[in-house]
Amino acid sequence: MTLLPHLFRMLSLLASASWNLATEDPWGFAGKLAERIRQSNGPVLSLLPTEPLTRLAAAPTSKARQLIDTGHFTAGIQHVAELGSAASRSDIHLAKRTLERLEQLTTRPPTVTHISRSTDEHRVLHVLTNSKPFTQSGYTVRSHNVLTCQQEAGIQVEAVTRLAYPVLVGKFPTSATQVVDDIAYHRMLPWSYPAGLRKRDTLAVRDLVGRAHHFRATVLHTTTDYKNAVIVARAAAELDIPWVYEVRGELENTWLSRQPVDKQTEAEASEFYNLARSQEARYMQAADAVVALSEVSRDQLVERGVRPGKIHVIPNAVESDLVGRDFDRSAIRRELGLDPEVTLVGTVTSVVDYEGLEVLIRALKHLPHKVSALIVGDGTARPRLESLAHQLGLEQRVIFTGRQPQKSIWRWYAALNVFVVPRRDIPVTRTVTPLKPLTAQALGIPVVASDLPALREVTGGLARYVAPDDSEALAEALASLDPSGRKQEGNEEWLTGRTWAANGERYRMLYDSLVAR
Repeated sequence: MTLLPHLFRMLSLLASASWNLATEDPWGFAGKLAERIRQSNGPVLSLLPTEPLTRLAAAPTSKARQLIDTGHFTAGIQHVAELGSAASRSDIHLAKRTLERLEQLTTRPPTVTHISRSTDEHRVLHVLTNSKPFTQSGYTVRSHNVLTCQQEAGIQVEAVTRLAYPVLVGKFPTSATQVVDDIAYHRMLPWSYPAGLRKRDTLAVRDLVGRAHHFRATVLHTTTDYKNAVIVARAAAELDIPWVYEVRGELENTWLSRQPVDKQTEAEASEFYNLARSQEARYMQAADAVVALSEVSRDQLVERGVRPGKIHVIPNAVESDLVGRDFDRSAIRRELGLDPEVTLVGTVTSVVDYEGLEVLIRALKHLPHKVSALIVGDGTARPRLESLAHQLGLEQRVIFTGRQPQKSIWRWYAALNVFVVPRRDIPVTRTVTPLKPLTAQALGIPVVASDLPALREVTGGLARYVAPDDSEALAEALASLDPSGRKQEGNEEWLTGRTWAANGERYRMLYDSLVAR
């Protein structure tokens, strides 16, 4: 693809996507665009004003919008219908989009019985929501490590990302394929972004089938949520090959965590919450194999009707060369512009509400002035947390670094005396295991975490656990640890089976089971 036609394609795709998304949901589009600009480090986007977009996103909305935002889809659609010609154009577009979302939430997976085929090699095409080099997150780190460990285990792999990514997040790839550390990431980049979910899904299935034929895929492998599964299940049925569903998160509980605390009981009973939960279970049951990240997650999948024999637990892991790595903390701090003399407690994470970082900030009030908090990462909760630090008079003791390059991220872990995972106690955090504490453990950094089942499992019982949402208990735990910089013992033995090399063999066994079946 030559550069000029490719540039025209990107501009055409961006224009059509912006128009369609803004027409379908102007308030949501404005909010997402404002957050994208706020987090941007680019020379153009970061200079754009966000205040008008933020005001639009926060403006009072219609009753239909309020109903749909709180998960009452059918009620919102019916309200627009009752208004008739008095309904606003934006509400009419919102009702149409929501009707298609309802269709997507209730679409049944194809019923297919694959014929067992012998094969000399596994050729696995991964279907991802987003990826390196355009998105840096726990999701993309795991995805890249999964692809790398599978390739090192002798499995042929490539990846394809969702329709119109990364243009949808305001980034232009220079070509339709990027190769990162010998892993090929392909982009589905049409000339225009279709209006409506139904057309987008149909186009995504067509492009995915074409890529799978070109790669000669023997398996499709995707991740939650159900929007990926709907497309991959259709493509696998057309290709007559098995597909794997990797359960990385819980869409409905993540959505629930974003609702106001006093509205969460009502939201949990909403139409969207229950339809999304049912749809996830339906596609887990339909997949040829399911990957869970923990035993806690596996047990919950069984409770939701997934056959135990097809669930494979493949946990989050670390790179082997991180385990036991020697480093000079003082030298690293000087390189990063951090004070070598203070005691640094903190985290490397997505800065969102359910991470509970306000508890960490409040804990500083109960700790000596020589203790500061380091928060590496960015997200929607950052402005509120910065405001909280200012209100408490702690702005000099809370360091927000924003996102940092992945290749040097281990240095930010190494700069810490204690790694903290102060997650709130909500459904999604009880089940979903984060990647971050493993990296801290590999480097021998003590971990203090909320006492939640997922966090106990992912840290092997080797962390210090405190009651969630209790800043005084967190401060007490932090004060009791040795801040001298001595590495915590016991981590290396625990991490022996939690390396990506070990996971590569686990994935090979999974794909072998599909052939044997």
